[in-house]
Amino acid sequence: NFTAMKDLEHPDCSCRGQNGPFPIFSLNTPLIRYADVLLWKAEALIELDRYDEALPIINRIRERAKNSTGKLHNASIYNIGSYTSFVSKEQAREALRFERRLELGLEGHRFFDLVRWGIAKETIDSYLAIEALRKPYLADAVFTKGRDEYLPIPNQQMILSGGLYTQNPGY
Repeated sequence: NFTAMKDLEHPDCSCRGQNGPFPIFSLNTPLIRYADVLLWKAEALIELDRYDEALPIINRIRERAKNSTGKLHNASIYNIGSYTSFVSKEQAREALRFERRLELGLEGHRFFDLVRWGIAKETIDSYLAIEALRKPYLADAVFTKGRDEYLPIPNQQMILSGGLYTQNPGY
């Protein structure tokens, strides 16, 4: 079993119940991490051309990560340093995007970040170009800009809207 103990309730706990085959318990589920909120603030500051104010926020996240490497088997291979300054808005954006990728890795934010930043097509295409060489089933994979960023609106919802909703392009 690869589930962390912190994600489980003890089977004998009075806080645990059953709803048919499904367990019910009082374990909190984090919906938004504090690091995510800090990175949102940093991103907003960068877009407002106040990237000097975003710098300490990004460095705060990096410092926390740097101080949490004690459990790594070889922490010396990770060189986590702080940024001294951002000379341009683009450099600040790149630093923020890299930090979101590292800090929120495997938490389900990446695709939505790419769409929000308008770089989903080129990022996914470059990923597919490399991975198709390793995984032949990806050779026919295609990301279509303007369609694949969004899901289709269910027909029932379009009917219930009384004509207010129009289908997303490409569906």
